[in-house]
Amino acid sequence: MARRKTVKRAQKSHKHLFSRNKKITKTQKEQNKIQGWNKNISFTQNLNNLGMNLGFQINQKITNELKQKESAPQQQYIEAEEISIDQIKELQRQATQKLSPEEVDKKKNKVRMNIDDEWAVEALIKKYKQDWEAMKRDHKLNTFQWTAIQCQKKYNDYIKRYGKCPKPQQ
Repeated sequence: MARRKTVKRAQKSHKHLFSRNKKITKTQKEQNKIQGWNKNISFTQNLNNLGMNLGFQINQKITNELKQKESAPQQQYIEAEEISIDQIKELQRQATQKLSPEEVDKKKNKVRMNIDDEWAVEALIKKYKQDWEAMKRDHKLNTFQWTAIQCQKKYNDYIKRYGKCPKPQQ
C-alpha cells in the first residue's frame, strides 16, 4: 500500500514537465500551419516575407525623415520687439525688489485647511469650547485623532483663516 502512494506522488511531481512540452509543440505546430513560414529564418524575417511587419517599416520611415530634417539647415527667424537696456534693468530691479512688509504678512497668514479639517474643528469647538484634552478623547468628532496640541493648532489656524470661531453650543 505504501509503495503505491510513493509511485503516485512521483508521477504527480513530474506532470508539469510533460505539460510544458505539449505547449511548446503546440506553438511549433501553429507556425507550421502558416503558409510561407520558414523555420530556418528569424521571426522578423518571416514577418517581412509575409508582409506583416509594417510597424517596423513605419518606424524606419519616421526615423529616416527625422534624420533628414535634422541634417537640413533650418533658418527660422522670430520677430521680437526692440527693448532698450534701461528697460531690461528696470525689469530686473522689479523682479529682485523685496516685497513690502504687508505683503509678507499676508503670505505668512495664509492657512491651508481642507473642508474636512474645517468641519472637525467647528464640531469640536461647538461641543467642547477650548477643552483640548476632551477634544483629543472624542473619537467620533475627532476623526483624524489629533492630539491636544494639534487640536489647539488647528483651532488657531481656523481663527487665522476666518477671523472668528464658531459659536459653542449652550
